[in-house]
Amino acid sequence: MSTNIPSITMTIENYYLLLLSLCCTLVVAQLFVKEKKAAHLLFALVCGSIALATTKKLTQDSLNGYQYLIGMGACVTCNGFWLLARALFREKHAILKRHVVFAIAIAALVIWRQGYLFIDSQLHMNARGFFEWLNIAAYELTLLLSSSVLMLAFWEGCRGFSQSQGQEKAQRVLFLSAYFICVAGTKLIENRFADNREVQEWAVTSAAILIILTAQVLLYWRFSSQRTSTSIRCVESNEPTQTEDDIALQQQVEHFLIEQKGFLKEGLKVADLAQQFNEPEYKISRVIRQNLQARNFSQLVNELRVEHAKVLLQDPAKQHWPVLVVGLESGFASVGPFTRAFKIATGTTPNQFRKQNSQTQVLREAQE
Repeated sequence: MSTNIPSITMTIENYYLLLLSLCCTLVVAQLFVKEKKAAHLLFALVCGSIALATTKKLTQDSLNGYQYLIGMGACVTCNGFWLLARALFREKHAILKRHVVFAIAIAALVIWRQGYLFIDSQLHMNARGFFEWLNIAAYELTLLLSSSVLMLAFWEGCRGFSQSQGQEKAQRVLFLSAYFICVAGTKLIENRFADNREVQEWAVTSAAILIILTAQVLLYWRFSSQRTSTSIRCVESNEPTQTEDDIALQQQVEHFLIEQKGFLKEGLKVADLAQQFNEPEYKISRVIRQNLQARNFSQLVNELRVEHAKVLLQDPAKQHWPVLVVGLESGFASVGPFTRAFKIATGTTPNQFRKQNSQTQVLREAQE
């Protein structure tokens, strides 16, 4: 006696349902995150947008054009993922007003396109002239800007890669690897199977599943490790280690770095201070973390150098100095590390800071 067991075939519709279920699950999962960050909100928006895009595909043959209204909600995909990448890999000034405006502009173009398609499906406008040109222009501009933010998101993983260490470097490798597989893989399949729409859909859906799973892993990995580091620092700060020797060493470090402007010495390391004060390196690092409230020695030195550079950039007598010279005079070895440290601390590049200061100075003089 044989029993017929029905086989389950993974069709593209079933694959869509898998993606939809995954997105909905991950959106709900963000509700249970105790210490929510901007990255968690952005990830939920991206997952929700992908879920709506998938729902549109599943209902395109049954809603008689109303699927385009669902498609309006699928406006936070590439642009949202770019903002998510910034929130993941930038500690300061991750998302500013201009970034939000740029993302909203892309979302508005998507909404316009879907709205136009909905109206056309209901009224059969057969638009010509200006409206047809406007629709085509919006579509082409959306493709251009979406491609741009895809590259910008990839750049967020590359930015600061050489300076990263340990877990952070591993996280960046995971992000860049998954991102490259998704983008390059879908493009290759799109070219290889240009006449097979279903194969392309399989590739795009697989890429979406891979990238959102990678993003969820990174969210947990990065922010759980940050909480662990914070807990360790709290335990360290509560330990009764503030002795007279520590206070004296703090004064020595402050005197050397601030009063003697030791931070201007290129290539300055903790070992240099340890040798100068005849103290172990761990004591210098502990004083910097606990007494001077800095994350590490490099952060403290870079902050002092950036403050010095800001003074030089605002000095009217030094407006002719190139940014490279300002960086070298502030203790940086080259213009690259100077620009990166300056932007992390202020949110602007040295050139932008100088221009903003010059404009402010002109306005003040005009008011006087």
